[in-house]
Amino acid sequence: MTYKENKGRLDSVVISPAVPIGEAISRLDKAGTGALVLCNDNRRFVGLLTDGDVRRAILKGRSLSDPCDSIANGQPIVALDPVTPSDVLRLMNQHDISHVPVVDSDGLLCDLILRRDLATESELDAASEQRLESVIIPPAASISEAVEQLDKAGTGALVLCASGRVLCGLLTDGDIRRAVLQGKSMSIPCGTIASVNPVTAPQSTSMREALHLMNQHDIHHLPVVDAQNHVVKFLLRKDLMAEGPADLSAVIMAGGYGKRLLPLTESVPKPMLPVGDRPLLEHVIEQLRRSGVTEVNMTTHYLPESISNHFGDGNGFGVRLNYLKEESPMGTAGGLKLMKRPEGSFLVVNADILTGVPFQEMLMYHRRHRAEITVGVRRYEMQVPFGVVQCEDVKITSLQEKPSLSFFVNAGVYLLEPSAYDSIPEDDRFDMTDLIKALLAEGRTVVGFPIMEYWIDVGRPEDYMKVQEYAKNGRMI
Repeated sequence: MTYKENKGRLDSVVISPAVPIGEAISRLDKAGTGALVLCNDNRRFVGLLTDGDVRRAILKGRSLSDPCDSIANGQPIVALDPVTPSDVLRLMNQHDISHVPVVDSDGLLCDLILRRDLATESELDAASEQRLESVIIPPAASISEAVEQLDKAGTGALVLCASGRVLCGLLTDGDIRRAVLQGKSMSIPCGTIASVNPVTAPQSTSMREALHLMNQHDIHHLPVVDAQNHVVKFLLRKDLMAEGPADLSAVIMAGGYGKRLLPLTESVPKPMLPVGDRPLLEHVIEQLRRSGVTEVNMTTHYLPESISNHFGDGNGFGVRLNYLKEESPMGTAGGLKLMKRPEGSFLVVNADILTGVPFQEMLMYHRRHRAEITVGVRRYEMQVPFGVVQCEDVKITSLQEKPSLSFFVNAGVYLLEPSAYDSIPEDDRFDMTDLIKALLAEGRTVVGFPIMEYWIDVGRPEDYMKVQEYAKNGRMI
């Protein structure tokens, strides 16, 4: 990998030290790198601002109008250009970091190297190039031959190429299944049932860009082509999700009545209300799937059949679903005891929450702080419509005119350890707040994870209208 080619990313991660924290949060979200590099006007390196720095500042109540250099690391670990990938990886492992700025001898920024570049880029290149031979098939090969080759390749798709590896089309397992259902002869050329204009990526595409492209088009296979349309790599979504929490499962709490949304919920459970062209719950499941979470339990109570009839076993939505039916409401934690004891960390998400929370980052944060429960928290500001008076006995000591008060609120997203699960009573109504209070009373570790990404609790009619606007304007990703 040539890091000099990362100019597009470099432009997205460089930020002035004077920029407010609030603007830095927005830039972090767009860059998707987990860190920004602070530089002056001529790109002289000043410091490094990570996602963790920002979340710690929020928890400490720092004003989002403060300059971002006030919370950044002014003396991070850096590498001197030129540097080899192995040297950078050694630095990262030695100091347990995931971002290394590269500077020249004059202190000017050359690049920002991410651990994921080093830990997976070379492996991804090797894997995609190795599999290329096994997935290329001529368009004239029969469907029967394609089935046999697809079975051996185990990729779920084949790339149709003319001589010289010129791309002609893409043949997926789904194309073959549809052909079988339509009664097509297995002896006809596979090119007749393939997609002749598949989504492709140019050779310079980064892993992050490739995953974004797959998510955008909801596809699992991506041919990478050069300027002459020769296939040079074949990427699978599962390659790009390798850094996701493969050992992380999730529970969606979907048993509520949705009384505040009556009459909309008279015959439809709140999680099944449409948001855009899909049910609310489908958006929640998609967010989990995109984060690499495929094992999902779901608690149900009110009109459970409308949920299970739509999602089935979850296979059509890229997950494996197991339903936990509450005969009577068991609270936001009690229903967890209907599933078998988890073997590792697990997410609990309310079904009426739509958010862009980065679950991988939340899991790393949870483990870094050795927490038994990590609670997603969201800053909530409320303006008092009156002047607030402070008194000592009969004397007024201060007066604030219509002050704005700021709180952290429970965002309905949690990460739990099996030890926390063990503290939930059997066959009893028990809320997550009860569980958190019980652990705190015993001196056990519960931490807050500030959510800076979009977050909507679809609990009231005005919230439901807002989320419809989000869906309409493409703000839910």
